[in-house]
Amino acid sequence: MTDTETATSEAEGWLVDYLRVDAVARGERSGWLHSGLSSLLLVHGRLFTPAPWPDGGEPPGEPGRCYIESVSWAWAAGGELAYVEGWAWDTAWPMEHAWCAGEDGGARDLTWRRPGRAYLGIPVRAEEAARLMGEQGGPLLHGSGGLASDLAVTWCREGFPVELLADVGRRIPAGIHPCEGSTQA
Repeated sequence: MTDTETATSEAEGWLVDYLRVDAVARGERSGWLHSGLSSLLLVHGRLFTPAPWPDGGEPPGEPGRCYIESVSWAWAAGGELAYVEGWAWDTAWPMEHAWCAGEDGGARDLTWRRPGRAYLGIPVRAEEAARLMGEQGGPLLHGSGGLASDLAVTWCREGFPVELLADVGRRIPAGIHPCEGSTQA
C-alpha cells in the first residue's frame, strides 16, 4: 500500500515535523547520505495507520519488548507481515518503537495496549529483519541510550539497502517533509 493520496492525520503531521526539525538541525554531514536517523526515516520511512488489535483483543506482546516481539511475530507470519522500526507518537510525545504491518498499511502494535496516534518507520522484510537483528544483537535503527545502532550509522553514511524494504505503508507526502538534512531524495 504505497499510495500518497490518503490524507495525513494531524498526529502524522506532528511526527513528520518532529523528524524534519531534527534532520534540519543536524544539517549536512560531509560524506554521508543521511545526517542521522531522522533524515533516513524521512527518505525511506512510511506512515502506518493506527488501529486497535484485530478482533478487539489485547495485543499479545510484553510491554517494553517491542523490538523482539515485533520481529518474532513478523517472522512467524510467513511473509504476511513486515517488521517496522521507527517512531510512534504515543498520547503525548514521539517514542522509538517497533511494530508489524501487513498489506493494509495498519500498524499492528504488539506491545502498546492502546494504539499510538501516529506511526512512521522503515518496513523491512521479516526474514531480513530477523537475520540482521540476530547478527547485530538488537534493533535495526535504535541503539542504547537513544543513540543510533551501528547498523543505522552505516545506513546513514553509505545508504539504506532498498532491497530490504517491504512494500507496505503509505509514502510520506512530498509536501510535508522537506528533508534538508539528507542528500538522497
